[in-house]
Amino acid sequence: MLALIPAALSASVFATVPASVPGTVPASVPGTVPATEVMCELTDTRLTEISGMAPSALHQGVVWVHNDSGDGAKLYAVALNDCSIVGELALRGVSARDFEGLAVGMDQKGRSVLWVGDIGDNRDSWSDVSIYRVREPKKLGNISAQVKRYRFTYEDRPHNAETILADPKSQQIWIVTKQLASGSIYALPKKLKNSGVNIAKRIGPASGLITDGAMKFDGTGFVLRDYFDARFFDGRPIGELTQEVELPAQPQGEAIAWLPGENALVITSEGDNRLLRVQGPSAVMTSPSQAPTSATVQSQSINQGRSIDYVVLIGVVVGVIILVTGLMSMRKRPESRTTGSTKNAE
Repeated sequence: MLALIPAALSASVFATVPASVPGTVPASVPGTVPATEVMCELTDTRLTEISGMAPSALHQGVVWVHNDSGDGAKLYAVALNDCSIVGELALRGVSARDFEGLAVGMDQKGRSVLWVGDIGDNRDSWSDVSIYRVREPKKLGNISAQVKRYRFTYEDRPHNAETILADPKSQQIWIVTKQLASGSIYALPKKLKNSGVNIAKRIGPASGLITDGAMKFDGTGFVLRDYFDARFFDGRPIGELTQEVELPAQPQGEAIAWLPGENALVITSEGDNRLLRVQGPSAVMTSPSQAPTSATVQSQSINQGRSIDYVVLIGVVVGVIILVTGLMSMRKRPESRTTGSTKNAE
């Protein structure tokens, strides 16, 4: 047990693809850093903890975002040129339990819709969770809209999740669970039922601590992110892993979305008021010996706090080792002594 726990933690903390996951290969290149720039800085006090983000299909230069738990059932349209809120969309009749995912897709008539995931479950205990489908408004402003609610649960047991992937060419939805060492990708039924509880079926593995993801606009690939890295896949989920890159250091990297018409993504974090533009996989710089460009210098500047994160996390692993050692020594005490019971911390 003492040897297994540090290994499991290092697999999740340093965001590596577990060697036991079938069909995956390491795709990271040491020193691989994408070109990064600050697009704008969020100053509106309504945006407290962004945890979901998706590009608008109807409004150029706009992304939709939502806050983490604590806010109402609202989506905000944010302009990418200055980070101002240009629209607020209230979801009628919805009580936001733990909004943790946002994706853009289309309905049966080919109209642009937003899929909102009330899928957070930190204790892995909810009997079912929900996703909401809402038509994207043609005009921006302070408005409200009716939604369709679809309840679902997983075929095995409850899971915490923060990621929705939506096929831009159909109504297919996938959920990526957020677990410590490794998560999973689940497919929802192609035709969701309005009444009752839908069943999400596991189709494959995912790495640990996935906080968000997004499908490409043409449906030919997708990206998944954790707190430190982004992984790019070809095809529909589960896809084929093609590349892994480091992301800029952030306090709690949560959201990622493709930028329309570009081979680039926008990311943001709780505790960080910046929207960051990150180059897509084909533009990644992989040669540490090449002369630094202005984009390289900026990327290195944004990533300068990354080594500190790893030092802290190594300290956490060492602390767990000490804790486990103590617990093992307690188990070796004579049986005649009275001991209390402990419960797993969540």
